Amino acid sequence: MPWMLSLAAGFLAVNFYISNYTLQLSRYTVSLPRLPEAFDGFKIVHLSDWHSAQFGKDNEHLVEIVRGEQPDLIALTGDFVEHRSELAGMETLCRALAAIAPTYYVTGNHEWGGRMARQTRELVYTCGVVSLDNDYEFISRQGQSICVIGIEDLNGPRDQLTLAEVAAQARRGRDPFLLMLCHRYDRWDEFVEQRVDLALTGHAHGGMVRLPFTDGIYGPGRIFFPQRTSGVIQEGDTAMVASRGLGTAGHLPLRLFNRPEVAAITLKSENP
Repeated sequence: MPWMLSLAAGFLAVNFYISNYTLQLSRYTVSLPRLPEAFDGFKIVHLSDWHSAQFGKDNEHLVEIVRGEQPDLIALTGDFVEHRSELAGMETLCRALAAIAPTYYVTGNHEWGGRMARQTRELVYTCGVVSLDNDYEFISRQGQSICVIGIEDLNGPRDQLTLAEVAAQARRGRDPFLLMLCHRYDRWDEFVEQRVDLALTGHAHGGMVRLPFTDGIYGPGRIFFPQRTSGVIQEGDTAMVASRGLGTAGHLPLRLFNRPEVAAITLKSENP
């Protein structure tokens, strides 16, 4: 019947708009057996796959949500820009985020694919954001510490350090809690193998179109029904929070039933 078709078209149109232009705040609590007691309740806001999306003038809606969560750390896990024309918007966003909390950035495949990796790393530095380029930094609290590691995307130089090599350098005879920022969700097996405590990832955009009982329909690399594209995944002592991302690659908004996500992650020690 024509009215049923019109109703279905209207339903899809409304959800198409919601799925591409309205932000969803997802709050996750992750219990971690090796988290130092001093970091119990530590909050991270995780943003990924921005792709120059706009949520209000100068992304004021996005910044407002982040500020409202009062994070201890902000993690940016790649695919923020691909073209030089997008740098100004990224600068505005990064300055606003760095004014809220210590902010860390790693590249995604689009920064490298657009030959913008060097420019984005230099840009975030001027904004007060730490770019971790296969490098790490310790954060201390009440005499205890965790190690934040940033892994460059696989689209980077062929001779770059491997994830295992960076993790080994961070340990260097120690056994710190490892918080790893890495663009690609599908490196899960490496996270487990290298005993990463918590990885923050993106890349899959939540599988773009999400239907009930699915983990997304279509992922990077032309993969149908990709796994581990959203939320908290845990196996043994390793956990991952996969962001559904904020934007879409290319010029067409293609998300459906999959709103742009701001992930607010509260860390809990299992031995507080």
